Amino acid sequence: MKKFSAVLRGITLIICLTAVVSAEEKIDDPYMILEKHHAAIGGLDRLRSIQTLYAEGTVSIIGSDLTGSLVLRTAKPLKRRQEVDFKIAKMISGDNGDFRWSLDANGKILIHRDESVITEREVQRHMENFEHLDPGSEYFAVTFKGMDAVDGKECYVVEVRNSINETFERHFYSTESYYLLKRITFRPDREEHTTYSDFREVDGMILPFLELTKTLPTGEQQQMVYTKYEYDKQFDPILFEPPQDDVDDFEFVNGSSAENVPFHFIARNIYVPVNIDGKERLWVLDCGASVTVIDSGFAAELGLEFQGPIKAQAASGVVDLYYVSMPSFRLQGVVFKEQLVMTMSLRPLFEKVHGMEVVGVLGYDFLSRFVTRIDYANEELSFYHPNDFTYTGKGSVIDAPLSEARMFSIPVTVDNTYSGKWQLDIGASGNDFSYPYANEQGLLGRKGVESISFGASGPSKSIRTRFDEIAVAGFRVENPVIDIPMEEGTGVFSGRSLAGNIGNTFFRHFVLYLDYERQQVIFEKGDDYETKFPDGKGGVQLWYNDNHEIEVMFVAPGTPAEKTGLQKGDIIKAINGIEVDYFENIIAIRELFAEKAGTTYQFSVLRDGKAMEVNLVLKDLY
Repeated sequence: MKKFSAVLRGITLIICLTAVVSAEEKIDDPYMILEKHHAAIGGLDRLRSIQTLYAEGTVSIIGSDLTGSLVLRTAKPLKRRQEVDFKIAKMISGDNGDFRWSLDANGKILIHRDESVITEREVQRHMENFEHLDPGSEYFAVTFKGMDAVDGKECYVVEVRNSINETFERHFYSTESYYLLKRITFRPDREEHTTYSDFREVDGMILPFLELTKTLPTGEQQQMVYTKYEYDKQFDPILFEPPQDDVDDFEFVNGSSAENVPFHFIARNIYVPVNIDGKERLWVLDCGASVTVIDSGFAAELGLEFQGPIKAQAASGVVDLYYVSMPSFRLQGVVFKEQLVMTMSLRPLFEKVHGMEVVGVLGYDFLSRFVTRIDYANEELSFYHPNDFTYTGKGSVIDAPLSEARMFSIPVTVDNTYSGKWQLDIGASGNDFSYPYANEQGLLGRKGVESISFGASGPSKSIRTRFDEIAVAGFRVENPVIDIPMEEGTGVFSGRSLAGNIGNTFFRHFVLYLDYERQQVIFEKGDDYETKFPDGKGGVQLWYNDNHEIEVMFVAPGTPAEKTGLQKGDIIKAINGIEVDYFENIIAIRELFAEKAGTTYQFSVLRDGKAMEVNLVLKDLY
């Protein structure tokens, strides 16, 4: 279940100042097009003179019942405050001129230290000084990209690239009016297509009063309707600062920590019992989830009201999420107040894949309140208040600035060759290269075992292959298995900003600390640091079908399962003469495939209503 980026993207106000000009010859000089654009509004002097901007309006998500108010304040240099109020959820973000900050839906402060944000602010600073208009700029390259149409209107297309980061833009200027009718912003992990219309004069300048932004790959569309603009309004400088007091929405049952809280490490995921209104259920602990998520069926049982949806990226695609106000909940040693979280259907997926009832994912809204210590070998969690935590151990401390999706990224090297930033994800059972990185490094043709993974957005196919080692923070884990996506997809593994996603098959060798306040991660050798964990040797994947029968979901080509004749859709009735009902669950059956090579199993299967026997001999697959 990955990765929820439910936070609204920044709403970019484009000062699109222009006037109607007479018809003339088409031009292909991009700087002349920009010059005419600015000349149409009376020259750059007026634009340069504007020091602040205030805007009001409404914002809505197309196809959703989420509508609300928008207030935007900007001031030079780089200062900004944006407030979007959907009534059920309020999004506030800002920049005080030194750093960018944001609040989650529950008011938690995040200071953005990620490199992508730092470079984006640097580009913005140069754009604010109009340096892109200089043909000799050391930072910008402006090129003419031909002609195109926006809503039937012919436009010049001008592309603006920079030497600071990978983000670039294409602007579409009307050949008649020189209005900026459209802007496409290309980022490593997404595209934003914004069209501008309903142009009106405000204090001698022409501005768009309607913006429609479509974000890819999620496809979410946001509409902004502006009702008021004011220039050079005086703002209290405190408006651009983050709140002085951070949110306080939890308490420890005893003291300033909850230590040695037991968890269940099942199928390489961390599960903890959570109690809501006296109903105790299992939840997944997942720093890869940018929000906490409750199963929609369980939310309905609790009588919670849904509002939405909004689009979010999961591991392999796009999902719809709804807001709900979740009542106070507790787990051992910790009590949370009511929180605004997201909801979607989770329980059927866990029941189908693992045969477990799991009703939620504890993500950023939970973990960001603590320094969390995870002792994988002993299956214990400890939660510390960040104000009372000081690390005195002998582990390696890594700076891991949180991304816009509120996730840690850390430097990882595979086989002393493949180095880059990897997303840290305790909600992932394995390790995965991102598709673009694997493509760039020539890894897509690497031999391995085909596999299918399931997440919130559905299945994704990959090649599972053995490498020599993964190195992080001076530690090395030998012979790791890493997945290489077979398709680019639209999920988080399709982004170009990260080399991969690293999960619990690596972390289970360690004691891991997640420190959100300091944006650091700490690795210590765990009791299983030297342990060699067995791999699957059958090449068959099982799940529960709708009749709660154990069914063959996938057979990997070239593996013992294929050679023995097992087929997708076969119903497993017995193994070595023991009926499957006598096994604890499907997870216990999967563990049989991790026994030593040469182990033989006789499967009694039902295929198209006919009983048959097949023998499977385990073999090292990697």
